[in-house]
Amino acid sequence: MTQNVFSGEDAIQAYLNPDNHPPLPMVELPANLNPHREKGVRIFLKLMHFLPLANVKSLPAYNMLYEAKRDGSLSGVHSLVESSSGNTVLSLAVLGRAFGIQKTLALASNQVERGKLQLLRLLGTDIRIVEEDICPDPNDPASGVNQAKRMGEEDGWLNAGQYHNLANPKAHERWTGPQIWSQTEGKVTMLISGLGTTGTLCGTGTYLKAKNPKIRTVGVIREPNNPVPGVRTKTLLNEISFDWSSVADDLVPVGTREAYQTSLDLCRVGLLVGPSGGFALAGLLQHLSHQHATDLDQMRNEDGEVVVVVISPDSPLPYVDEYFRYLGEDAFPKIKNEELLREPIKQEEFFHLDEYDVGIGSAECLKLAYQMPIEELAVVCHERMETKVQFPVIIVDVRSLYEFNDHHLPGSDRVDYGTIVQGLESVFVPAFKRNGLQPIFVCSYGGKSTALALKARQLGVEALSLRGGTLEWSRLGFPRIKGIQCVP
Repeated sequence: MTQNVFSGEDAIQAYLNPDNHPPLPMVELPANLNPHREKGVRIFLKLMHFLPLANVKSLPAYNMLYEAKRDGSLSGVHSLVESSSGNTVLSLAVLGRAFGIQKTLALASNQVERGKLQLLRLLGTDIRIVEEDICPDPNDPASGVNQAKRMGEEDGWLNAGQYHNLANPKAHERWTGPQIWSQTEGKVTMLISGLGTTGTLCGTGTYLKAKNPKIRTVGVIREPNNPVPGVRTKTLLNEISFDWSSVADDLVPVGTREAYQTSLDLCRVGLLVGPSGGFALAGLLQHLSHQHATDLDQMRNEDGEVVVVVISPDSPLPYVDEYFRYLGEDAFPKIKNEELLREPIKQEEFFHLDEYDVGIGSAECLKLAYQMPIEELAVVCHERMETKVQFPVIIVDVRSLYEFNDHHLPGSDRVDYGTIVQGLESVFVPAFKRNGLQPIFVCSYGGKSTALALKARQLGVEALSLRGGTLEWSRLGFPRIKGIQCVP
């Protein structure tokens, strides 16, 4: 048989075993994607989607099952349970069968997107929805994490426990760290990874620092209210039990648009890097832009180069719709003769501002809608007190109730997007006209709100849309009414 062929009764088990694969590809970025190349900085992407299950989480999933089998914890187990709606439980479901366990139950937050649930179902994962915030309290007995722990103590069940099981970071000490050290011939000087469970940075960073204590590690964290799959804000890292803070030398916050745009740029040169990989690279580029020449000199290896490795956890394929949502239709080639499609593409969130510029920036909205200085408005918001907006403006937030309760513009009113779409012409526009109101529609990223504003303009109302949505408003640090729960 030729190399890289898996055959016989144990072929699938052998194929899924990370020990039986060559080091995953590591690709250097071209100069047009590396603005620091002339400074002697070389940037490599470690492409974890070349694993059999196409995601980085399959390494800790395999290692957690391997260690459980080795210490006897798998004896008598017929079902796995994990608080997860992403790559970890997806990997456990498939790998579990290789270890003789046919059933895996995912405890998923009711805030998860349907596309992720469909992918879990595609791979045969059972799902139970848990009603909880995106940032669950790990000390709350009702949280999905603790429900999974309790179920894992029942006869025949096992909770792998990605948030506390040391086999998670140990997987990266076992595989990822040694591969990077070998592939760079020991010349790596900096490691970059997004922080989710933190297992990747903890395990890989621990291994590399043991080889060379001078290696710098940078953890990339999510800006509040900026969704990116698999990574967390600094606040959300509080539920992680691994000692990530002793491994991460620096933290860099990155937002949604930067993550998806960087990922898109990489995909278009042939590197199929998902949003979390774009997120990590965007964090690196931001970090390097703040480094002085003397800082870079301290990180150079004996060759005089700064060799950086960025972890790319998975591909863009599970998140295709999200690219259009967060970057907008203008970021993509047009479709000619689209009317000939049997089922035309829905354009309710993706549009062009051909007829009207209905956007209003956060600063302009702040000036138009409120009658007080920003400092006074900030005090009102800090005390979670609502305030009225300046007539004739009315701020209409079309996000979900959970998102609205978590944070919203002061004085705004919430209406379900579906409700306002159905009743815009018959109910809402007549009410706006009758009361002489000018609506400013608000959503998370400015897509749905612009679609509504365009339609309202066609119906004779001078509607506006908050440009960039609550993501941009939050990024600028403008005052918001915030709930008691943590900011996701």
